[in-house]
Amino acid sequence: MMVRSSEIRTDSSQELKRRSLVILFGVTILLVPIWSVTYWIYNLYAAALIPVIYSACGVLTLLYYWIKGPEGFSVFMITCFGLYFVLPPTLQTVLGGYQNASGVILWMFPVVIATFIYQGARHAFYWGSAFMLVVIGSVFSPSLIGNPSGHRLPERIVDIFYALNIVAIGGIVSATVYYLLTTISRKSNQLSEALGEVTKAKELQEQDYFLISYLSNPLSQIKTHPGPVRVESLIEQRKKFQYKDQVHEIGGDICISDRITLRGKNYTTFLNGDAMGKSLQGAAGAIIMGSVFRSCLARNKSKRNQQHYPEQWIKSCYLDFQKIFESFDGSMFMSMVFGLVDEERGFLYYINAEHPWTVLYRGGEAVYLEEELNIRKLGMPIIDRSIQDGGEHHYHHCVENVFTLKTFLLQPGDTIIIGSDGRDDISIKKTAADRLEMNWDTQLFLNAVQDGRGNLTGIKNFLIAQGDLVDDLSLMRISYEGEKKSSNGFRNGVRPEYITNRRVLHRALERRDFAAAAKIAQDQIQAYPDHDTLFLIASICNRKINNLELAADLGECYHYRRPNSKTSLMNLTKIYYRTGELERVKCLLDRLIAIDPEYEPARKIFDVIQARNKVFV
Repeated sequence: MMVRSSEIRTDSSQELKRRSLVILFGVTILLVPIWSVTYWIYNLYAAALIPVIYSACGVLTLLYYWIKGPEGFSVFMITCFGLYFVLPPTLQTVLGGYQNASGVILWMFPVVIATFIYQGARHAFYWGSAFMLVVIGSVFSPSLIGNPSGHRLPERIVDIFYALNIVAIGGIVSATVYYLLTTISRKSNQLSEALGEVTKAKELQEQDYFLISYLSNPLSQIKTHPGPVRVESLIEQRKKFQYKDQVHEIGGDICISDRITLRGKNYTTFLNGDAMGKSLQGAAGAIIMGSVFRSCLARNKSKRNQQHYPEQWIKSCYLDFQKIFESFDGSMFMSMVFGLVDEERGFLYYINAEHPWTVLYRGGEAVYLEEELNIRKLGMPIIDRSIQDGGEHHYHHCVENVFTLKTFLLQPGDTIIIGSDGRDDISIKKTAADRLEMNWDTQLFLNAVQDGRGNLTGIKNFLIAQGDLVDDLSLMRISYEGEKKSSNGFRNGVRPEYITNRRVLHRALERRDFAAAAKIAQDQIQAYPDHDTLFLIASICNRKINNLELAADLGECYHYRRPNSKTSLMNLTKIYYRTGELERVKCLLDRLIAIDPEYEPARKIFDVIQARNKVFV
C-alpha cells in the first residue's frame, strides 16, 4: 500500500506543540495515584475512583495516540481537555467544596495553558474565562451542595494536598513552559544558522549577479556620433538586486548601436535583442550576443569588409549570431531586430528574428512596419519549408524561415521604435471583475508610442500606467533628422539626374550594351539603394559580361530583399552554376520548385543539370 507524502510529512512546529501537551498530561497521569491512594485510606471511595478514571482514560488515549501517530492526536487532546474540565469539579463536589478538596479545581488551569500552546490565544481566552467562572462558583459550592460523602480529610492532609496541588500544577506548567522555551530556543538557533547560510549564499549570488551585470553593461552601449541619425535606448530589467548599497539589475534584454563604414558611406547600426530565460540565463545570452556583435563591429574596420554591401554585412552578422546560438542545442534562443540606417539617404535595412513588430512614428501616428514573420529566433534551425496561404481555390506559395531583409526609406522627422516583448507582457487589472489579465491587445503599444510622442520615457510611463510589467523591457528609438528637401529639382521624390540615368540605362539594355548598363545601375545603387530592381539589373548585366563575382554579390543583395522572386532565383542559379558551386545551385532550384512546382524554366534547368552532375542524383 502506497503512503501519500502528505500523510507522512509532519510540520516541526506542530510536532513541538504535541510533545508539550503529552508532557503536560503525561506527568499528571503519574501524579494522580497519590491522591487516589490517600482518598482510599480515608474511606473516600468515590473520591478515590475519580483519579483512577482519569488515569485509565489518559493511558488509553495516550496509547491510541502512540499507535495512530499525528492522526490520533486530536482524540488524545479532546479526551484530556474533557477530563481536566470535568473531573476536578466533580471531585470537588464529592469532597464537599473548594476547601475540603484542597483546591483541586486548580487542576483545570493546565487546560488553559495547553489551549494556548496548541490552539492559540483566542481559544485560551475562552477556556481561561470558563476556568475563572468555575473557580468563583466553587466559593459558593459548599452552601449549595454540602458534603455528599459525609467524610472529611484531616486538616493536616487537606493542607498537605493543598500544597501538593499548587506545587504539582506549578511544576507541570513550569516544566511544560521550560520544555517549550528550550526547544524553541534550539529551533531558533538552528534557524539562525540556516538563515546565516542562506544569507551567505545570497551574498555570493549577488556577487555573481554583480559580476554578470559588470560584464554586460559595457556590451550594451549606445555610441553616439554626429549626424542625422540619433539612437536612444531604455532598458528596465525585471531582476533587481542590491550589492554594496547600490541597486543593480540583470536580464536578457540588450540594446547596442554604433557607426560603421561600408563602400565609403556611414551607417548607423543597431540591435535590440531579448535572450531566452530570466536573470542569469537571459543575462548570459545578452553577453554572448553583445560579444559577437562587438566582434562584427571590430571586423568591419578592415578595408576588405568595408567593401561589403549593407545587405551582405547584415547577412554575414546574422549567420555569426545564428551559428553561436545554434551551438547551444536548443537551450538558448534570442529574438532581435538588427539593421543599419544609411545616414546620407535615410534608408533603413533591418531583419526581424521573431521580435515584436517594428513601429514607425510619423506625424503623430504610429504604425507597424511588418505584417508577417520571416525569420525565426536565433538558435532555431534554419529550415526552408514551402507553405501555402490562400482560399480553397487559390494558393500563394512562399518559403518559411528564409533570410529576409526588410527595407524602408525614412523621411526627415521619422522615428523608428523597437522594443522587446516586455512592452506587450503587461498584467492589466480588469476593474469590473477585479482580476488580473495578460494584455493581448496589439494596438496597446501603438497607443503608447502615440501618447508618448515617440519619447521612450513617455512610452514606458504609459505602459506602466496600464498595469504591471511582467518581463524585461527594452526600448530603442532611432530618429532620422536628415535635410528636408524642397520640391524644386525633384519629381516624385527623386532627383532629375536619376530619371535621366534611368533612360540611359534603358537605352543601354535595348542595345544589349551590358557593360554600360551594369556601370549605370551600380552608380544608381550607390545613390538610390531603395530602388530594388537596380540590384537585379546590375547582377544580370554583370553575369552577361562574365563578371560573376560581382554579379553574385548584387544578385544576393536583391535575393535578401525578395527571397521568393523567381527571376532572382533563376539569375543566381545560372551564376553559381557557372562558378561551379553546385550545392548552392541545388538549394536555389529546390527553393524555386517549392515556391512554384509548375515553374517550367526551373524544371528544365534542373533536368539538364541533374543529367550532368552527380550532386543532383
